[in-house]
Amino acid sequence: MARSISALARYLAAVAVAAPLLLFGLFRAFPGWDAAIVANDEHFWIVGGTSLAALLACTVVVASARSLRETRLLFLALAFVSIAGIFSVHGLMTPGMIADEFYASVPVSAWLSVMAGAIFVALSALEMPRAIDRAIRQFGAVIFAWAVIGIATYIVLSIEVNEWLNGVPTDEREVQYAFTAAAMLLFAFAIYRYAQAYLFARLPSQAAMVVALALLFQVPPILLWGPVWHVSWWVYHATYAAAFAVLFAGWAIEARRAGSLRVIADALSMRDALAQLNRGLHTHVLELVDAIEAKDVSTLGHVTRVSAYALGIGKQMGLPAHELRSLVLAAQMHDVGKIGTPDAILRKPGRLDEAEFAEVKRHAPRGGRIALGVPALRQVAPVIRAHHERMQGQGYPDGLAGDEIPLHARIIAVADTYDALTSDRPYRHALTHDDAIAEVRRVTGAEFDPRCVAAFLASIGEAEGRAA
Repeated sequence: MARSISALARYLAAVAVAAPLLLFGLFRAFPGWDAAIVANDEHFWIVGGTSLAALLACTVVVASARSLRETRLLFLALAFVSIAGIFSVHGLMTPGMIADEFYASVPVSAWLSVMAGAIFVALSALEMPRAIDRAIRQFGAVIFAWAVIGIATYIVLSIEVNEWLNGVPTDEREVQYAFTAAAMLLFAFAIYRYAQAYLFARLPSQAAMVVALALLFQVPPILLWGPVWHVSWWVYHATYAAAFAVLFAGWAIEARRAGSLRVIADALSMRDALAQLNRGLHTHVLELVDAIEAKDVSTLGHVTRVSAYALGIGKQMGLPAHELRSLVLAAQMHDVGKIGTPDAILRKPGRLDEAEFAEVKRHAPRGGRIALGVPALRQVAPVIRAHHERMQGQGYPDGLAGDEIPLHARIIAVADTYDALTSDRPYRHALTHDDAIAEVRRVTGAEFDPRCVAAFLASIGEAEGRAA
């Protein structure tokens, strides 16, 4: 029954997302319904509101990012600011507003806003060659600044030099067909890539991005075939505005759920780092670790320490070099699933209630699912999923016991627990080294593999011996 309801919900959601094209098709199929509505004032305010929404979306992306050195965030910000600036001319130059006559800047700006938005959104979803990615990271803020200057210049010229766009051939049908096809292809590519990102972490902000792009995908064909000032033509304006309404709704849910908009940038950074990791750029693991640890400031350094402890255990157990590399990678990524855990829960100063703890426990299967979707992490996915399993089957998410638990997960469980015990948490102070070791010994056999604990104690002893 639940599965049927879920399938019905997905079907209804798909119909709702496709509503603009369905509505447009209905008006075109019944021309009598497609009445002409000439309303210059309303056009000005609708376009102006959409442009302001796009500008606000750009502001949110920039504010949520740590810097514009992140390629995806830079191009996403450029997409929104381009739509905001260029589409605003479409409204400002509405006859009877700033200009008394009709100028080419009105239709040209509609087409250019769609095209610029599609190009930059697609670039935000594209895996850049290493050299280009490095250059963009170095000059991201400069690129954004020059883009803003260029858009501002476009607005000023359109207002002050009314006829400067008269030679742009967007009124030619062949050009309109080309723009429509190109924009739809670019939006389709972006939808595919952002849908992949959603399947990794399943965050509301990512779902909203996919839906918003699906709405923007429908704008070009409606703009192409909708008779100017007719109801069907107004549908593209409503669709443009609806895309940003959906985006803000998703972000609002995210803000309430996570207590911060930073998760938007974190999710995009995670997807970018995973893509780079697939291409062998392992330094991007550090960026991903930063994104994970930024979710919970009380655990800063936790991933690094757990990786070091796990490596020491692995060496004591005589694991070969290739297994040690895999173990360290799994330790670095063991909490990747927390990217989807609400900040308000991770940073709660008191103990978690039952519902909150259930939400935290979801990070293990979520992390395994993320790793399965990334070829470079696929081999460590079972370890990431199982790092909270315990020897007598009382762990989560699958209740595995004994040798059912991957060896690397058993190793990370010991390292993870020791570091958690010896670190301050919002709800308790750190234990001393001796007290933490006593607790680990107490639950050995019931929760931890005795061989892993023995190897851990030996590695800690060696480290202390060298320090002395």
